[in-house]
Amino acid sequence: MRDELAKYPFAEGSIVRFCQYRYLAVEYLLVAVLSSCSSMRVNEQLDISSTYYMDIPHADIVARIDLTEWETNPESQRYLTFLKGRVGRKVADFFMNFLGASAGLDTKAQNRGLLQAVDDYCADAQLDKNERQQYRQQVYSYCNEQLQTGEEIEVAALSQELPPLGEKTFHAFSEEQGYELEESFPADRSTLRQLTKFAGSGGGLTINFDALLLGERIFWDPTTDTLTIKGTPPNLRYQLQRRLSSGDK
Repeated sequence: MRDELAKYPFAEGSIVRFCQYRYLAVEYLLVAVLSSCSSMRVNEQLDISSTYYMDIPHADIVARIDLTEWETNPESQRYLTFLKGRVGRKVADFFMNFLGASAGLDTKAQNRGLLQAVDDYCADAQLDKNERQQYRQQVYSYCNEQLQTGEEIEVAALSQELPPLGEKTFHAFSEEQGYELEESFPADRSTLRQLTKFAGSGGGLTINFDALLLGERIFWDPTTDTLTIKGTPPNLRYQLQRRLSSGDK
């Protein structure tokens, strides 16, 4: 691991920690690279001294191996998970190389596939704009609840929560159309947010708005790639008016 870490700049001056533990009768191995931070402490005599601690809340390089799953189900693609922090893809490359792992379940791809299946299901049922958004909101409510409780999205359970559109349930539709969705998979917060919101940033611009506003107060012209916003938020309007009154245009 030391030799592999030497190839990446993000682990300089860090502490490597291995931890094997049991949780709910399952054995895990945790591998983490933690930075140390300095602080001050006060003892019972009110003496002040310096101290160092591991910065766990801001850990970027953490992997967990489900040893029980790995040993009892060698064909599984779900026993290794790792955190993608600020350094993004480099962390994934590091863990793949260090652990000799290959990509298994792509959580983001599964969530994107779910969103596409929902849109296609609504289109197949010829729902209007408001009906489609209500359906997306129902899907989001279920998925967000699973996310909050730490549970995975189960396609069959989700289908039972949704009213069938036409003769087919959502589960039957998704299986027939070949979206290659797993029976269950972890929820991805940023992907699921697209069910109810539009968001994007780049070139110094960040935009985030509820999906219901598209076509109501916000209009997009794909020909000119222009967004027209009718009615700005009061705090934004105040900033704009103040800047214009100072002579900036």
